[in-house]
Amino acid sequence: MVRFISLIFLSILITACNQSQSLKVEDSTVAAPDHYKVEFENEYVRVVRVTYNPGEQSSMHSHRPLVGVTLTGGQGVFTDTQGNKETRPENFAGDVLADNGETHSVLSISKGPEELVFVEVKKSYPASADPLDFVNAINVSSINATVELEEHGIRVIRIKGEPGLETPMHSHRAGITLPLTDINISHTNADGEVGIINNKAGTISWAEPRSHKGKNLSDKSNEVILFELM
Repeated sequence: MVRFISLIFLSILITACNQSQSLKVEDSTVAAPDHYKVEFENEYVRVVRVTYNPGEQSSMHSHRPLVGVTLTGGQGVFTDTQGNKETRPENFAGDVLADNGETHSVLSISKGPEELVFVEVKKSYPASADPLDFVNAINVSSINATVELEEHGIRVIRIKGEPGLETPMHSHRAGITLPLTDINISHTNADGEVGIINNKAGTISWAEPRSHKGKNLSDKSNEVILFELM
């Protein structure tokens, strides 16, 4: 009898383990690689490029908690593991977002192709000893910059620069830079060295903590999103 009961218990345990394995949901880049692709990764962050065409639906997948920005705008229907559906409000090009990473699938109901960039923190960046604080610097300058949100270990800052606008010397924390427009900027570091940055809209780049001042060399306004590690 004891042996019979033990076999029943073992069978139940194996079944429970198999169910647990079947309920495991893969990361977005594994479960839905046609829609989620790693574009950059280091020991601190992972950046995922997201693309959907209208009517496309992803497999059930998971994310780390993240912040991001939509490059095109769009709209989707999200389905959770219980089958509950949520049609989220339409967003527009340049909108910043945050997500806790709940498991879901997505059906695109966008009017056209949709593209987003997600930034996920893997571990905290060491505290910077730089005495300049970027937020204080931009508050005393004429540059149009705002802190959009602070979530999941990231501070998201939107910067807009009119043609010819030059900032005072200021600092940035380590993180990801993403221009929403083509940019042509000169930057001067704390040692007086001058460099030029030319990047296309949507190009992501990683930067260590730095102090500099910048000038918009273009005859058009520019707009940049910074994802700074807190």
